[in-house]
Order: sequence, then C-alpha cells, then structure tokens
Amino acid sequence: MKALLKKLGFNRRDPAAEPLYLTAVQAARQEIYFTQLGVPDTVDGRFDMISLTVALVNRRIGLVDPKHTDRRQNLAQDLFDVMFVDMKLNLREMGVSDEGMKYRLKPMASAYLGRVKGYSDALAPVDEDERLANFKAAVERNIYRDMDDLSGSGALSARAIELSIELDGATDEDILEGRFVFANLD
Repeated sequence: MKALLKKLGFNRRDPAAEPLYLTAVQAARQEIYFTQLGVPDTVDGRFDMISLTVALVNRRIGLVDPKHTDRRQNLAQDLFDVMFVDMKLNLREMGVSDEGMKYRLKPMASAYLGRVKGYSDALAPVDEDERLANFKAAVERNIYRDMDDLSGSGALSARAIELSIELDGATDEDILEGRFVFANLD
C-alpha cells in the first residue's frame, strides 16, 4: 500500500532520510580516504565509501528502540531511496542512458544491501580486536577488492568503527529527526 501511495504522490519520504544521507556523504568524501588510505578516487571508489557510511547510518537506524519499528523500517527504506535517487542523478550526469541505467543501478543496489549486512555483521563482536579484524576483512573485500596495496584498510576500518561508535552515541530522537551529524569532519 505504501508503494502505491508513494507512486500516487500521497506518501512522502521520511524527512530525516535526506539529512542523514547528506551527513553520510560528507563523511564518505573525506579527502584522506582517497589521498592517504588508498581508496580509489573513481566512481566505484566513491560509491564504495558512500555505501560504507550509509550502511553505518542504516545500522544505527536498526538500533532505534523497537517501539518505533514501523518508523525505523520506513526511514531505512527512505534512506535507501534517497541514496539511489542521488546515484541515478550522478549516473545521468555522467551520461548513462535510460537503457544503461537499469544495468548499473540494480548491481549497485545489490552491492549496497550486501554491504549493509556485511558491515553490520563485522561490527557485532564485543571484542574490539575481533571487530577490527572482521571490519578490515569486509573493507578489503568491498573497497580494496582487486587491489595489491591493502595498507590503508586497517586505518579505514578503524575510522569506520569510530563513526559507528559516534552513531551509537546519538539519541534515537536525533536519528529519527535527522539531526545527527558526524563530528570532526574536514
């Protein structure tokens, strides 16, 4: 029903989705990732970093008090929708045709959803060393794939865990209202 209402223009996105996406993008675009940590400064590398930070935000949405189950589900879906409207716009600006769009967006969406699970699973262990090792493996698999130099993966993983901890410290209200902003970004 929600999908039908949305198509008819009666159901709007959760107003928190866009500001949460924007703070995730700001965190993903930190120059250090591309200049010092070896993340490729390419379309794929930028998508990988946005996927990482949006996945962290998505994970935090899932930790909101269960009394807000419907709201968390809708916000997570709307965050995904905002992200992929932006991805589609960026691809369109790069000259991808309508025909080519379906061949680009579906694999991107699938990759993102897999990363949400992979990064969330990597953050699950309570032991800090195990969490870092798991996250490093996920980052190497998703961001540093097909690369010989993995030297930045540990620092990137540590930074992602810091961002996750920062998100975990946010109140449910700040998340649900879209007021959360990552601190200490360039």
